[in-house]
Amino acid sequence: MVPGQVHLDLIKANIIDDDPYYGTNYVKESMRKIIYNTWTLERIFDMDQDFIHAILDCEGLDTITSITLNETVIGSTDNQFRNYHLDITKALLAKSNVLRITFDNAVRTSKDKADAYPYYVPDMFNMSAAQHGFPNRNFVRKEQCSFSWDWGPAFAPCGIWRPISIKLDNQGLLTKNWTLLTSFNSTLDAWEVQLCACVTSTRDQHLQLQVHFDDELPAIEHTFRITAGDHSLYHSFTVEKSLITLWWPRGYGVQKLYTLEASLVNDKGSRVASHYFECGFRTCDLVQKPLVPGQPGDTFHFRVNGIDMFSKGANWIPGHVFDSLMTTEKKRSLLQSCVDANMNMIRIWGGGRYETDAFYQLCDELGIMVWQEFMFACSLYPTDRLFLENVRQEVKDQVSRLMCHPSIILWSGNNENQEFMVKGWDRATVDNPYIFTVDYHRLYMETIMATLHTVDTSRPFISTSPSAGLISEHPYTERYVLQENERGLYGDVHFYDYKHNGVHVEYYPNARFVSEYGAQSMPSFKAWKKVSSSKDWHPLSKLSIHRNHHGNGQHEMLQQIEFQYELPTSLRNYFHTDSEASEDMVDPTKRELLFDLFCYLTQCVQARSIVCQTEHYLRGRGATSCTMGALYWQLNDIWPSPTWTWKPLHYFIKHAFADVLVSGYQPQGESSFDIHISNDRAAPIKGDLRVKTVDIRSGQTLSESKFAFSVKAQDSKSVTKIDASRLLGDALTAITCLVLATAVIDGFDDESQVFEMLPQTFPTRDALLIESSLTDPKISIKIERVEVSKDSHEYDIHLRVSSEAVAGMVWLDWKQDETKGHFDDNALWLLPGYPKSIIYHGTGKRPDPISESDLQIKSLFDVVRRSIDEMK
Repeated sequence: MVPGQVHLDLIKANIIDDDPYYGTNYVKESMRKIIYNTWTLERIFDMDQDFIHAILDCEGLDTITSITLNETVIGSTDNQFRNYHLDITKALLAKSNVLRITFDNAVRTSKDKADAYPYYVPDMFNMSAAQHGFPNRNFVRKEQCSFSWDWGPAFAPCGIWRPISIKLDNQGLLTKNWTLLTSFNSTLDAWEVQLCACVTSTRDQHLQLQVHFDDELPAIEHTFRITAGDHSLYHSFTVEKSLITLWWPRGYGVQKLYTLEASLVNDKGSRVASHYFECGFRTCDLVQKPLVPGQPGDTFHFRVNGIDMFSKGANWIPGHVFDSLMTTEKKRSLLQSCVDANMNMIRIWGGGRYETDAFYQLCDELGIMVWQEFMFACSLYPTDRLFLENVRQEVKDQVSRLMCHPSIILWSGNNENQEFMVKGWDRATVDNPYIFTVDYHRLYMETIMATLHTVDTSRPFISTSPSAGLISEHPYTERYVLQENERGLYGDVHFYDYKHNGVHVEYYPNARFVSEYGAQSMPSFKAWKKVSSSKDWHPLSKLSIHRNHHGNGQHEMLQQIEFQYELPTSLRNYFHTDSEASEDMVDPTKRELLFDLFCYLTQCVQARSIVCQTEHYLRGRGATSCTMGALYWQLNDIWPSPTWTWKPLHYFIKHAFADVLVSGYQPQGESSFDIHISNDRAAPIKGDLRVKTVDIRSGQTLSESKFAFSVKAQDSKSVTKIDASRLLGDALTAITCLVLATAVIDGFDDESQVFEMLPQTFPTRDALLIESSLTDPKISIKIERVEVSKDSHEYDIHLRVSSEAVAGMVWLDWKQDETKGHFDDNALWLLPGYPKSIIYHGTGKRPDPISESDLQIKSLFDVVRRSIDEMK
């Protein structure tokens, strides 16, 4: 199967029948043999066309290969991320051509290279025993996480992972590739379009370049005179500023894209090559300037088309171990979910892979800005001549391919490698920091940045994330080391905290830009069930611990549950008991229900923790920290496992990333509750803030109040501080209440101008005593109507959800996996007498008939119900 990987070919041929994702199959000897073996792919074909010149165009070979055609060696490869053009003119026959590509063991190759290198070059993460992976990944230019990561397995696959084809020339010209770059030329006060075609000519000739746009932009013609041989036909032209409609990120304007057709016509009048581009026009800058002249601290934010933007989004990792199984349709669904959650940016993390053209095209269309890293992560790297030359060609290939996309607004050299070196994650960097500092500069500045600037100077570059900011742009000089009193004042930050309660915001940094932060949770039980058996359904089962590649992750999730929820004693004891011993505590048939509850609780805790952190950063826009970016870890998963990806969190993030955010928190050491309003709009807002508190136990209203507010454009401010006595109203004793707040903006009647704070319990800082605070809410669902699209491929199910008592973290799901789609809201709080309308947006085949009984409902009350019903 091409594109594909050897694992998939063996599964398709029924040579291996184990599901690679099931249980611990991925570490079995039968699965590891696939990695350790050498594999040869063979294709026999005829050539029924005449040709003068022919090349084999390999867009992606993973990774160490030797290639023969009719027993003639035509080339070899050692970089998964390069595009190889191999001349096959002399080896190609009319009949019965035999093409063989042999893939060597990349794991063994990486070890051999590391052993032969003059000194030890450390990598990290995959050397942890918890990750069940392979070391020395830094010595091969291959997807780094394929050797394992703390959220993914080690498969180190091989194969033809991107398209492969033969290109023929029968008219004296063969085109290898086309590139396009649009940028604003401030000197000319006009837009510049740079086109390049890389060609091989078998004769001296004249060529005419013809450029046509689909809109009312002028056509362009240019003539080249070339000799026989290889050429890069480069032409630059300008377009008047007044003729251009700009491309804007989501939420700031339209995503205008132009279709450009470029053609080459030879001196006989024949069109010998053509290519279509989708392009856009926009400017982008990463602003790192002193915040206050003469005082420490620089800004760190993106400016697009002259507008400073708060970056809201998440980090993107490979969506499947085997790339071909992560289809464009799946990527479209994930990226659309970003738009639905009010995001405007994703960061493509540097330990995975450069994405497909279709992926970036989707980002262009949806208005999602892309922070694009080069594929280097959590490691130091060799810098011998061959390695650097390999990287140089990789940068040329990938930047040339991707730079036409307006969505890409930053090139970043690596993930956490500077921090690796500066903080001494490996003893070798402490013992000899100088050698690795020289290596770092040689790789990221002298090779990657220098090569990048020969191809694209229209976007900013940083060598790493997190960064310590710039000292100087000219010459380009990064800070590297921050003093303790400078942390958060420069560059971007990665932050993880597994020791403290996730809703205690004082532990979160005050930083200019937070490009990574997260908390783990379990996948849904439906997903876990597909890769496990009943003996694995316990928080501390062997499989749960094995598949959590983050060391002590299972215990940390249990700790976070305790921070936020005071569980019934019997359930708490069961969760913390050794898996085998726990069988004496409950009937084995009840393990499924209890483990499902554990998965749900981890997701509730993750959602609450991450949204509290996100809201903290959004409030920071109006504080001295001047925060201008929040990209949480992580958007998507590579397999069903305990990871940092979103579940209920996605619905919380949708609220947090709205253009008007109402957020609240309880300050440390205080009994009051602060409410902020963050305004991401280009105009000021004003209106009324309506606050209501409800007794969680009885559902009765404790207090109601109203405050006038105003917030400047693109600002955030505290609008009120309410003390406990006002929150609890006439209650005589301290009780747990639910705080609800709604901002109603003046001058608008439309429902979209009402913004609600995510309901919060008070006291916020204390664990919610579920057993005594929640009564059976008796949640009910009614299907009101079903609307089907004209083509019947999409449908909307309108639901009405209500309860007879306060219901916390209500989670809706369909019992059947075949139902595909998403709810427009979920993980919500219900109040008696206040039903909510929810729409399920479905795709594909819809359930028929549709019944309320097809829905599964969970709420925090199930913690009480299950602990009573399921525990002995």
